[in-house]
Amino acid sequence: MIVCPCIDCRNIDLHSGDVVVDHLVTRRMEEAYKNRSDWYLHGELNSGVDCESSTSQWNDEIFGLYRAYECLDEELAGTGELSEMAEGDDKKENEFLAKIAEAETPLYPSCVNHSKLSAIVSLLRLKTQWVSFNDLLETLPEMLPEDNVLHTSLYEVKKFLKSFDMGYEKIHSCVNDCCLFRNWLKKLEYCPKCKATRWKTNIHTGEKKKGVPQKVLRYFPIIPRLKRMFRSEEMAKDLRWHFSNKSTDGKLRHPVDSVT
Repeated sequence: MIVCPCIDCRNIDLHSGDVVVDHLVTRRMEEAYKNRSDWYLHGELNSGVDCESSTSQWNDEIFGLYRAYECLDEELAGTGELSEMAEGDDKKENEFLAKIAEAETPLYPSCVNHSKLSAIVSLLRLKTQWVSFNDLLETLPEMLPEDNVLHTSLYEVKKFLKSFDMGYEKIHSCVNDCCLFRNWLKKLEYCPKCKATRWKTNIHTGEKKKGVPQKVLRYFPIIPRLKRMFRSEEMAKDLRWHFSNKSTDGKLRHPVDSVT
């Protein structure tokens, strides 16, 4: 089974080779895909294959970094407000590029299998299955050459990953979902609508545990994440799919072709 590049299937539906040939003869190929220099969905590589292969490992590490963040506990998030990167802020841009260069550093000079980032992402995946993460980080350097750059504690790992600005902001919420304790409500201890307390209560003594909220909303800022995602050529291509694959003949073949 292969994806069919005809004008109706648009590289989404899978068919046998005979059906694909029939579709191409009777319906013709989608123009946008036909005009590409490489039919990448059917095994062709463009002239920049060497460049793409050299970056594929980095792209895989970016995907792994996003997956690893899903596994981290709330300790990774800062207690304060998350700062957003301003558009055109050259200083922050240069700092981030420096972090990328640091992340691509080989684990040790002769290492070809792991960069600093890929090693950390691999170890973080283990964290979801094994609690002795710090012990593991302390042990691994003994097995590696002396000039390796692997971090040796969970704190250092969190600090390193947080520099990529992909954490989240914790916002206290009303237990009944009436409001969020932020902005002008940030200092309130009771919900202004239902009067429910913001803090948890000790079930034995009835005393309020000030500083321990009953409910927490975790807000993941979208702008820094989109910036990171659009840095990957393949991911950026997928993100723009709905815009670049609209029908040009007025026929509805996919929800993206709808006028709404």
